[in-house]
Amino acid sequence: MTAIKRMFVLLCGYEILPMTVSLRGADPRFIVSVPICAYLLDTSEGWVLFDAGLDSFHLTDPDQVSRYFSPGAWFPPPVVKPVHEMEAQLKAIGIGFEDISVLILSHLHADHSGHIKRMREARIVIQKVEYDYAFSDEPKIAYFPEDYDLPGLNWQIIDGDTPIMPGIEAIFTPGHTPGHQSLVLDLPVTGKVILTADVGDWIENFTREILPGSASDDDEAIASIRRINALQRETGAEMFLTHDPVLVQKIKLAPDFYE
Repeated sequence: MTAIKRMFVLLCGYEILPMTVSLRGADPRFIVSVPICAYLLDTSEGWVLFDAGLDSFHLTDPDQVSRYFSPGAWFPPPVVKPVHEMEAQLKAIGIGFEDISVLILSHLHADHSGHIKRMREARIVIQKVEYDYAFSDEPKIAYFPEDYDLPGLNWQIIDGDTPIMPGIEAIFTPGHTPGHQSLVLDLPVTGKVILTADVGDWIENFTREILPGSASDDDEAIASIRRINALQRETGAEMFLTHDPVLVQKIKLAPDFYE
């Protein structure tokens, strides 16, 4: 029996990226706008959030813009309009950050970790490999420590595939980052759902098994793509992609929901 009652897809902004960041070997002249999505689950055990979006403070504070988005630092600043703000979307559903009981993080890139600071009472689920890497001294791109290196957070560090609650399983899908994870859900009406996160940005990453341009390990990245594909074939699950600019226009967005 699944604990999930409803799933909301939150559209939290857009990133402006060379297509090669998502699709290895694409024409580098093509620049695309890709969505940033997060997923809110209404469950019998409380509200569960998968990924924490991007904090727009990084886009408006001059010091932050200079640090993270100056030429050569990362990429051009993303776009987060008021309609994309996570707080406003939660409010439209009738809740706030304080109501989130479990926050599951696919990884700790800035477009997935932005609002951790607003959910200090939540249980924060992350893979051990990702946690260790994010807090290491290794040079990193797209990790903003002020989003996650905070006192008093309630980390739950897991190692590999782990059931979170009935109907929610975290599966280890490294490659985009060393400790990336995805979710497999059982919805009461929709059935099996795979929240791929950043295993592949576009559906072409899966249908054509194209590596993402950004990968911590190519062998792990293609293995994770193939694992998701195999799981989808076995279960008939519906796949939700965090960054696909076409698919995002075809799905229900909050405050609409899936059951």
